[in-house]
Amino acid sequence: MKYKLVYFLLVSLSFCFGQSDFKEQFKIFSFENKKLGKVEFCTFKSTIDTKKPLLIFIHGSGNLPTFQYIKETNSYNWSAFTEIQKYKDQYHVILVNKPNVPLFDTVEGENGNFTYPVSDIYRENYSLEWRAEAASLIINKAIKLLPTDQSKIVVIGHSQGGQVAPKVAVINKKVTHLVLLNTNSLNHLYDFVLQERLAAFKGEQTFEKTQQNIDTLFADYKRIFNDPKNKTKMWYDETYFRWASFSDETPLENMLKLKIPIFVIAGGKDLWGSFIMNTDYVQIEFLRYQKTNLTYKVYPNANHFLQDELEESGKTKYVDIKPTVFAEIDQWTKSKN
Repeated sequence: MKYKLVYFLLVSLSFCFGQSDFKEQFKIFSFENKKLGKVEFCTFKSTIDTKKPLLIFIHGSGNLPTFQYIKETNSYNWSAFTEIQKYKDQYHVILVNKPNVPLFDTVEGENGNFTYPVSDIYRENYSLEWRAEAASLIINKAIKLLPTDQSKIVVIGHSQGGQVAPKVAVINKKVTHLVLLNTNSLNHLYDFVLQERLAAFKGEQTFEKTQQNIDTLFADYKRIFNDPKNKTKMWYDETYFRWASFSDETPLENMLKLKIPIFVIAGGKDLWGSFIMNTDYVQIEFLRYQKTNLTYKVYPNANHFLQDELEESGKTKYVDIKPTVFAEIDQWTKSKN
């Protein structure tokens, strides 16, 4: 079975602005950290001098800049849900970088298939720990640099960012609200096994072939976990170090450590991004431990990018539900003061 590693699907997440219009909306901050190296974040200039809460958005996997400039169209795409810009006057909306990947830079490609050079520094550092520690430091820096209402500091993570966000909240006790969008609750590697099993039950491959594929996966996983610090050996274009790092702790393990309100939102048709069958498990464990700080909601027809996939006349129709989802997040944060 051929796996789909979903990173951004820029056609779904992008929002294009002219070069001069777009970047000028943001104020960029950068600082050096002895352990992490250069860390960058940005926020909208709109009402930047107003005292307001923080909203930190952590986007998904891959090495693309947060904002990608496309020469051919003289415009930017960005690796986040553009819906968050609606809240820039309500919050200091903060977006973050990745190791040795600037917030803004030019990419190559077209039609949403963009590439960006993978640096040695990126491969040396890209991990759950780097992303979580960088985001935690950004929160501390933002509080010092921006007039902040610390009674509400919301961290939202999408996809791989949703794996990072719970660890940020564990590290940084200033976080008051945690929101996860389309992320796994158990180890992401389990998704590949679940996808194989589903393919067999759907008749896409034999059960014998499925088991062969899963045995191959387990052999691959064994190699990764036997050499978890290796930054040269690759599996699906990512280092063993990266895969092992994101397996150090599951999102669920970190969520169970928290007492703050947690809102987990999933798509019922999310198969290739963060498999819904993986995400669902979070509800069971919170019920088992009788923890009451989780709100769990599944949009039954939604895919990984918060679009409803509806079948009409033999064709798939995509309906954007991001406005509905983010309005619900906004109401949830207000109800959990």
